[in-house]
This record gives sequence, C-alpha cells and structure tokens, in this order.
Amino acid sequence: MAPSTKQWNYGDEDIVLSNLIGLTRTNPLLRCILDERVCYNAESSEDKVMLLAGGGSGHEPLHAGFVGNGLLDVAVAGSTFASPSTKQILAGIRAKESKAGTVVIVKNYTGDVLHFGLAVERAKAEGYSNIELILVGDDVSVGKTKNGLVGRRGLAGTALVHKVLGAKAAQGSHLKEVASVGRKVVKNLVTIGASLDHCLIPGRDIDDTIDLLGKDEIEIGMGIHNEAGVRRISPIPTINELISLLLTYLLSPDDEDRHYVSFDSSKDDVVLLVNNLGGTSNLEMYTICKTILDHLSSSYKIKPVRVYCGHFTTSLNGDGFSITLLNATQAGGDEVLELLDLPTDAPAWNSHFTSWDPKRKDEEIFVKATPFHYDNAKSNKKVNPDSYIRILKSGMKAVLEVESELTHYDTITGDGDCGETLASGANAILKAIADKSLETEDIVQSLVQITDIVESNMGGTSGGLYSIFISSLAHSLRHSNDDGSMQEALKQALNSLFKYTRARIGDRTIIDTLQPFIDTFYDTNGDFAKAKHAARIGAESTKNMKAKFGRASYVDEKELRREGGLPDPGALGLYAIIEGFYDGYSSK
Repeated sequence: MAPSTKQWNYGDEDIVLSNLIGLTRTNPLLRCILDERVCYNAESSEDKVMLLAGGGSGHEPLHAGFVGNGLLDVAVAGSTFASPSTKQILAGIRAKESKAGTVVIVKNYTGDVLHFGLAVERAKAEGYSNIELILVGDDVSVGKTKNGLVGRRGLAGTALVHKVLGAKAAQGSHLKEVASVGRKVVKNLVTIGASLDHCLIPGRDIDDTIDLLGKDEIEIGMGIHNEAGVRRISPIPTINELISLLLTYLLSPDDEDRHYVSFDSSKDDVVLLVNNLGGTSNLEMYTICKTILDHLSSSYKIKPVRVYCGHFTTSLNGDGFSITLLNATQAGGDEVLELLDLPTDAPAWNSHFTSWDPKRKDEEIFVKATPFHYDNAKSNKKVNPDSYIRILKSGMKAVLEVESELTHYDTITGDGDCGETLASGANAILKAIADKSLETEDIVQSLVQITDIVESNMGGTSGGLYSIFISSLAHSLRHSNDDGSMQEALKQALNSLFKYTRARIGDRTIIDTLQPFIDTFYDTNGDFAKAKHAARIGAESTKNMKAKFGRASYVDEKELRREGGLPDPGALGLYAIIEGFYDGYSSK
C-alpha cells in the first residue's frame, strides 16, 4: 500500500540537529559538535587511520549511526537531502586528527563530491597531507549511457564500504592499504531498489511532492532523494516477479549498459545486503530477503556467504527496499569477509541500542568547533564601502525577485529547491550587511566572510559551486597585482572551480552563465555591460540543452522541453545576480 501522507508536527524544531542530539545521548561513545552537526567517536585512537563519512540527512542510520569502534570515526550531517558544507566537513576532519592519516568516504552525488572535495583540498592546504577521498557509486538502475560523466549514484552499498574500511583501519593498516581495499569494494558493488512511492520530507506538504506514483504502480531504481528511476510498472507485480526483475538488472551479462560486475557462482563468494528504504515493515523485509535468497539459488546458483537485512541507507519513510550484491572474491577474497566479521560497537551495524548514562553531563559530550577568526583573512585590497554595499545589495535583491520563477523551473527539472537555496544565501548576506557584521572595505576579507555565509546557508550543488568560486576569487585577489586584478582573479577562480566539476559550456548548468560572463569580462578588459550581455545569452541558451549533470540529468527530455523549453534554474539565478550587480554598478 502507499505510504501515509500524514506527518508528525515538529513545530520549529530542527529535526536534523535533534536527531544527532538524541543519538549522542543514547550512545556513550559519541561526542557531538552541535554547531557543525558533527558526531565522532571519543575513543578513537590518533594512531589509527581515521574514517570520516557524511552526506545529506534523511538516510539514517547512515552516517552517524555507523560511528563506533571498528567502523566510522566521524560523521558529518547535512540538511535533509543536501550535502553538508565544506565548513562542517573540515570541522569533522579537525575533530579527530590522526597521525596515520584520514580516509574520507562520500556517496557519488554532485553536491557531496564538490563539498567533500573542497574540504579535502582545504585540509591538505592546512597541513593534513595524508588524506584520501573514496567515492561510492553502486547504482545500476541508471545505465552507463545515461549517467555519462556523472557516474553511478551511491546507495546502500556504502554501508558495506564503511564496515570493511572501519575494520581495516582498526587493525592498524596503513592509509594506502585502507584506501586500496575501499576502492576494490566499491568497484565490485551493485545495487538496485524498488519503491511504491516517493518519500515525504518532514515539514513539506504532500502537494509539493511532484509526480507521485499511481495507486497500482511502482518504480524501479528510484533514487534515495526521489530521483527518477529506470522504469515504472503497473499493475504492481508479485514480490516473486519483482525480485526476478531486479536480479536481472543486477546480474545479467546481456545488459551491457548495466553490467558493472561479473559474478561466477562456481568460484565467487557473494555478500547480500537487503536494505529497508525506511517505510517497509520488518515482517515484509525478511520475506523479501527470503525471496531474494530463493531466486539467487534457483536462477543463478548463488548462495551468499554473508547476508545482512535491515535499515542501512534509508530514504526517510521511503516505502521500498534495495538489493546490494558484493563480489567479495574480486574485492579481496577472505580478507573482505574477515573484515565484515570483525566486531564493532556501532549501533547501526548491530541493530542494538545502548542506554544513556544519566551521570554524564551535556558539556562532556557536546563540544564546540575551533572558531575561525576573519581577522586572519585581512588583505591590502580595498574597495569603496558605499559602492560595494550598493552593488552587493542590488545583486541579492535581484535574485530574491526571481525566487518563485526559479522554484517553478526546478520543481520540474530537479528537486524544487533552487530558488529557496539562492534566496537563503541572499537573505543571509543582506542580514550581514544590515547588522554591519560584513566587512565592506577589505574585499578579500569580505569574500571570505561571504564564503562562510554561503556554506552555512546554501545547501546542495549550487552552494558548493558558489562557495568554491567565491573562496577561489578571494585567494586570487589576495595574490593579484592591482592592474587588471579583477579580470585576472575571476579567470583564476573559474579555473579553480573547474577542478571540482566537469561541467562546461553546453552542459546546462550554472557554467553556461558564469563562463561567458568571465571570458567576456576578461577579453574586453573589464567591460561589465558586454559581459552581462554574454551571461544573458548563456543563461537563455540552456533552454535548448540536454542536462548532463545533477538531478536534471535523470529527468525525461520531454519535461525539459515544456513551455517552449525550460532554462536551467541555476544558470538563470546566477544571471539575475549578475544583472543586479550591474544595476547597482550603473547607478553610481
């Protein structure tokens, strides 16, 4: 049956933060940096490789539930379905420093890759030289042709990566050894899921959930953020028919578009993980698990040597399940199985809870992150404060005026939060101007502050892109000569951004607006009007483009052609900011 449309009323409570507080109070091992939504294992030794993982909330028990001895050391939680900021991730890295190095594990989603990638690069710049980043992509529903440059999405196989690496690190293995095992496991994982309907996001009205499934319809391969899957089926098949179909997607060598991992039943040890997406009853889960085991044996002669069933990577109240298979033999053989078997006290892996010790005080477990002082970012690059404020306010007000338009376009082509995300950042910057907390004379120090504001108030991919670009612009201006400094700094900032995204002109992203603006501004020696015109043409050109990045890349092309062609909301939002900047600049 379809999931309930009713929700608990949490009022104004921050449900993500409250979840971390509740988890910390029921797990004696945990300490929590409330301001940064970071949980870590207080008992972790600085002599072992430290494991950090994180991502958007809504997938619990991933990631904080897997913090414990023999598993993760640190978990970083973003807002619901949105990557944590670079600032949060850096706080996690600093929370448990290790002499042996750090492995950062991240699911392959654009926003996560950007934020965690930037955090790793910034950590290296701070002196954390021994650090490795592992991307987890195990989805097979979106084939090789469609996922293109994006790669496979990270799903429930992430939990197996955490467990294997956690045990490997606990043995005292070297950083390169831990990272190597992790990449072998990722390479040999496949996952696919099935859902009765979209999940419901707490606090969001059911009417805001777009394209709900029909009463007698299911979706194969729906993503853990309500992204489109590979196909919808009606009427709903029997569980036997459904399992047979799902295993075909996972195991058939004839489907070249989805054949990522080979399984030889005569010699390969296979691990099975059956994951509850959040809303499937335990009674049904073990029935589903039994059916999967039956089909693996009868149709493929596969008898898994390890079976795990339960909540590992959920999608809030998602009414569905996913199947993950790991070729343990190809991933490392007996060592992988031994690592899976090693004990851990992380509650999510053992599915048990530890009672709270009433003698412990909050101040012992809820600690503060090391603060950053903006004075450290001072430079000799000065601007006229009145002009700077006028231009900045004009740009922020301009994007607020198009918020509803951006939300409309993104509701069709993405997850509907583009307008809200940009508005959140704009309002936070306007507030900083109003309360005079924003530096307005030292351009470098001001941009560093704005980067922090953006990271704290803008989630998702756009927040990561803006943060990287603004941070890089500040760095470039600090080290630039006065003559032509802005043109050169913008160019360098764009090149820095390109290190963290493969998006280029023609890919239907924010780059279609940003690069024409910067290239023209550079080529014309700072002609703002011509650069703004180039940005407008770039933004409008996205109406006729095929999406290659982000969640829009999973949307049917027919949807993108609605209303005479839909522009990319991110590209359009950036143009609104540029146009606002120009209006503020021209009114001097």
